[in-house]
Amino acid sequence: MHALKRFAETRPVLSFVLLCYLITWPIWFCVPLLAGTDWTLGKILTGIGFGPALAVIVLDRMRGTGAAIGTRHWWFAFLPVFLIVATLDISSLLTGDAISAAEFARVQAQGITAIGLAGSLVAALVAGFIFATIAGSRSPHLASLLNWRLPLRWWLVALLLPAGWMLLGLAITEANGDPIESVNGGLPTAIWLLFVVRSLLFTLLVVAVGEEAGWRGWMLPELQKRFSPLLSSALLGVVWGLWHFPLFLNGQYADEPVLVFAKAGACVILATLFTWLFNRTQGSLLLAVVLHTALNNTPRLIPATDAMGLGLLGAFVLMIVVDRMWRRPRPASAGLAD
Repeated sequence: MHALKRFAETRPVLSFVLLCYLITWPIWFCVPLLAGTDWTLGKILTGIGFGPALAVIVLDRMRGTGAAIGTRHWWFAFLPVFLIVATLDISSLLTGDAISAAEFARVQAQGITAIGLAGSLVAALVAGFIFATIAGSRSPHLASLLNWRLPLRWWLVALLLPAGWMLLGLAITEANGDPIESVNGGLPTAIWLLFVVRSLLFTLLVVAVGEEAGWRGWMLPELQKRFSPLLSSALLGVVWGLWHFPLFLNGQYADEPVLVFAKAGACVILATLFTWLFNRTQGSLLLAVVLHTALNNTPRLIPATDAMGLGLLGAFVLMIVVDRMWRRPRPASAGLAD
């Protein structure tokens, strides 16, 4: 145990990456064994394996700044998240779920089964455990998950940045007269709104917290102790993108597995935007979670187009140039940007 602790102290980034993959990949590769071709159940079971946050919890405890698990404050954070996620997952079993509204309109719900109910409860337990333990950490980076006293402009940036490049792409597509797909997939408005709200809450409480606690709560601050923000973003982006590889094999992604390299390239660009926001807000994990949630859910509100990549690349280049991210390390703290 002493040797592992020593390794974690001297190699915090490598320790995190190894733990992250060792926790996530075995779970995600086993998803088809339990879910078969049921995408909804596969999504629920995938929520059990968010290695970035779970790895950080282990390393945070080794470092001596881990949360006191089981206290009153810990339970107050755990119970609401557990109940919300359990409700989201069980409702997904009843109605079916999909990655888009158009696919959701065609899905056939499998209903509640023993494995579905058990998977939903375990996934909710994991989500609640992650949220409460990260929020209760004595690490300033992790504890900033609950620091909501941030300038309004940064809330707006986190919420609306993806909408910016998507609206630009939409305007270019309309100007060219190209077809634009409907975001509601032909669903009645009420059902579409419920689909969006459920997707948003799932992303916020399971996906965004489960990932950002690791990527921005641990890996980015550690990388920026040695490297520039730009190089740190590139290294993080590659690890972040390749981490998704099992999803190309277990049915959650419809793309060919070789496209994991394209995913890694996209994550390098996105990681740079996250780094810019993280450093500008003096290390706000909460706003990283909000940006991740907006990134995943804005396409459910604004039609995705091929041209939106132009806006994303523009933001990528602008942030690098304005902040000179290649040469000026900006170590983040849990303080508040002016």
